[in-house]
Amino acid sequence: MWRVVYTGARPHHENIALDRIMLDLMAEGKIPPTVRFLQFKPECVLVGFHQAVEQEVRLEYTQREGIEVGRRITGGGAIYFDETQIGWEVIATTEHLGSSYEELTRRICTGAAKGLQRLGIKAEFRPRNDIEVEGRKISGTGGVFEGKAFLYQGTVLMDFNVERMLKSLQIPVEKLTSKGIKSAEDRVEWVKRALGYLPQKEEVFNALLEGLREELGFDFQWGELTAEEKELLESRKDYYRSEEWVFGVKKAPQDSEMLFGIYRCPGGTFRVSAKVDLQSKVLQQVMVNGDFFVRPQRLIYDLEAYLKHTPLQEVEKRVREFFSQKEWEGLNLKVEDFVEAVLFPLRKVEGAEIGMEKKRLNNIIASVGGGLVENLKKAKVMLLPYCAKPRWCDYRHLDDCGECGGCTVGDAYRLAYQKGMIPITITSFELLRDTLLWCAQNGYTYVGHCCYEFYEKRYEIFRRASEEGANGVLFDILGTTCYSLGVEEEEKAYHGEFTVELDLIKEDLYLSLSVKEDAQEQSQRSELSFDFSPHLADFRPSYYKKPRAVPTPQEDRTRTSMQREVFLGEATLGEQVVGYSEALQTLARWIRQAERPTLVVGPLLFWDFGEKELQEKAKALRELIEKVGRFNVKVLPDYRPKLKKYDPSVEMDPPNPHHAVLHGDHDLTLLVGVHCYRTDFVIRLLRKYTQTKVVALCGLYGHPTAHLSTSFTSAEKIEDLVKLL
Repeated sequence: MWRVVYTGARPHHENIALDRIMLDLMAEGKIPPTVRFLQFKPECVLVGFHQAVEQEVRLEYTQREGIEVGRRITGGGAIYFDETQIGWEVIATTEHLGSSYEELTRRICTGAAKGLQRLGIKAEFRPRNDIEVEGRKISGTGGVFEGKAFLYQGTVLMDFNVERMLKSLQIPVEKLTSKGIKSAEDRVEWVKRALGYLPQKEEVFNALLEGLREELGFDFQWGELTAEEKELLESRKDYYRSEEWVFGVKKAPQDSEMLFGIYRCPGGTFRVSAKVDLQSKVLQQVMVNGDFFVRPQRLIYDLEAYLKHTPLQEVEKRVREFFSQKEWEGLNLKVEDFVEAVLFPLRKVEGAEIGMEKKRLNNIIASVGGGLVENLKKAKVMLLPYCAKPRWCDYRHLDDCGECGGCTVGDAYRLAYQKGMIPITITSFELLRDTLLWCAQNGYTYVGHCCYEFYEKRYEIFRRASEEGANGVLFDILGTTCYSLGVEEEEKAYHGEFTVELDLIKEDLYLSLSVKEDAQEQSQRSELSFDFSPHLADFRPSYYKKPRAVPTPQEDRTRTSMQREVFLGEATLGEQVVGYSEALQTLARWIRQAERPTLVVGPLLFWDFGEKELQEKAKALRELIEKVGRFNVKVLPDYRPKLKKYDPSVEMDPPNPHHAVLHGDHDLTLLVGVHCYRTDFVIRLLRKYTQTKVVALCGLYGHPTAHLSTSFTSAEKIEDLVKLL
């Protein structure tokens, strides 16, 4: 006969104490198999046994709001409990229900789902350990073993404040917006919303009991806590609200010599800290935190002890050896997951091999999808955070940089050009997503900069990018991040509105990229040949010397995934979408009316790459220049900053394109042969600082931010324009 008890609405430390007491007494055979119902009062956040509180809970918010923080004896992730939620538990032995963790999970969760079905809720078990209603989570579950005894617990969301939950836990900031909260609500279900009313708790208890009994096959009677349980509760409960229990069981390491890493898999998230002797190449100590479920519970402590003083080259072997000698079980976990989790921070050791000091190795957040040095040598793209630019900078919220020397972002841009890389300032999460997609589509490796908190929140997007072909190296940044300032600043950062200034760690970036060849060295081995276009060479400034490398047509074509979304049709005229004919007729009229029209010739046409399509386009452009006869032709032969060493009457400075237009007070500016990513930048600067009309004759998807733009502009279309003049 099973016992059923309702222990009432209690503080978190009393409920946790009862969990431990019941599990211990079950292991000793002193209590019958038990189903317990419970509630929490006051509201609280509980982290999983293997988690560090500081990494999972927004303590500034919970302390301000009076939300208690505690630690469960089971694994899994952090959970928010308000006073309406109902907790349910099954305390029994494997002799009652079987020994497999996954089988226990399936049977108990199926029973709980059947109970909710009795209330009229369409609930079902969803592996690994959730109960859902038509795809929306209504209960998270998890368990812990003590010998043959186990405690398996879950929740029932009765009436739910999603916003308060999201703000209590370290959850990605987009979920804190009104749109994000609505999205979170769409992924969670609770009883009141599912039924349209809130049933009495006794009705819920009875329904769950019947569902569990149907699935697990037991008889029961209602009972009370035993005298021994009550006595033990009084003696132990205070321990479970102590700092020793809540913060000390799995405290986030503060040792500056620890190397940190994060790894995620279907079985959960691992946060691993490793202390390494770099001289002897020995792993001295490792600590593993996370939201996973393992049996036995001390498995992680045993693994940490087993790996002490292991030579780095033997770590993987030792991890596999450890699990081969143990009887263990993890929910959706494989040995390979533990191997990858432990090795992740150890890959930073390669930083010491290229000259980084030990205390600076954690400035490398991660090497994603490959070895550190390998990724650095292959790096093609440099991702830079807008928040590292000064607040006064015109370029803070642009994806490019003026390289004025006023901040470390400009230094990084110059280093990127030196190394033949494409630098991009990331101004929003959406731009990061699109840029990583572009890198993946072209097999580009990137070097990026962010804070540890950002990487942890956005782990999945970096992992998916790696799986699709974009590996990378991420460096930490200096300063007080948005995550340190609370949920309000996190939300601003997500939308590109964070106002605090951070800084890149310039020394580490320069040292790390010293392993990568300069662009000049790369170009010497390149099979691509180029020279001045015979149709446009006479517009070359007298002081301009042919460089060893220039932006190629391929560089523009490989960015099409980032441009494709702007495509509206044949042409745009202001906010209208028009056909080529109307656009060209309007442009012809503008050219005739302009007093000082300017034509900017970009690298795609200024250079001859031997491509017939571009050669024909350059020839047609020359015909246009000669037909108009009064164009101020200015070249933009590459995108290296001129640092004021140029003539604005014949050349455009890439970081400051408006200077050339202001110099001649030009009232119409045509951009032709400029790479798309640079065209967008030029348009923004011209529209901000000048009165000129901006026209983009684009070879790809067009630029709706211009006053007039044509897409897929061929030589034939330029010839059509010539005929109209």
